[in-house]
Amino acid sequence: MGGTLDYDEAEARQEEAIYRTPAAAARRERVRGLLAPEPGDTVLSIGCGPGFEPAEIGWAVGNEGHVHGIDRSQAMLELARERCASLPQVTVLQGDAGDLPVADESVDAAVAVQVFEYLETVSSAVAELARVLRPGGSAVVCDADFASLVWRSPNPERMARVLRAFDDHCPQPRLGSRLAPVLREAGLTVDRVEPNTIVNTRLEEETFAYHLMQFIEDYAADHGAIGRMAAQAWANDLREQEVAGETFFSFTQYCYLVRKPASR
Repeated sequence: MGGTLDYDEAEARQEEAIYRTPAAAARRERVRGLLAPEPGDTVLSIGCGPGFEPAEIGWAVGNEGHVHGIDRSQAMLELARERCASLPQVTVLQGDAGDLPVADESVDAAVAVQVFEYLETVSSAVAELARVLRPGGSAVVCDADFASLVWRSPNPERMARVLRAFDDHCPQPRLGSRLAPVLREAGLTVDRVEPNTIVNTRLEEETFAYHLMQFIEDYAADHGAIGRMAAQAWANDLREQEVAGETFFSFTQYCYLVRKPASR
């Protein structure tokens, strides 16, 4: 996660730690289940991050298939190339969701997980997705609506203030609940929408909540509406909640299974 999808090396490593959590691994598994890539397929991973997604899809499509991993961040691409180095069926390229370096109607399937919500203009990225899919091809687009975020705190007023300010960390914080019309306008058929909800009842290092807490603390350092001291007080509230055994965190992303209609 990040305000622009651009990362330096330290930020990329921080993001990689989130991808290692059981919640992130379960989400990738669920997305693959929806997409159902088959051996021999050509698949596009938009915003591939540190490479977990293209690597795992690469195993699914096998040596006769191919996976294009696309990311705009050089730091992320270095991690992805390292992770996918033993998979000749995976190619990792620098590129932007709004200008994909992939030929027209050249991929059987595509995934874009928590990418479009970080774009200023979603329609151009969705148009690019429709352009590169073959007729009859499918994609899973997964984005959050941050209004779904439920996070218990002993200081609910401070929690609400921090989360309101955090909303502007991305240009489209409500995209998950309003993505269907954008997809349809690009000529894609929405076959299914499924929620992917992450629930944590502990604030441990392997949890999504722990890493999001760290991300918000770092974000607050450069955000006047929160400020570092207020963010530290907020994080201490959460640690107090954990000591009391009352941690509760729930966050929902919405996965859209879409299809490009077959040519007539």
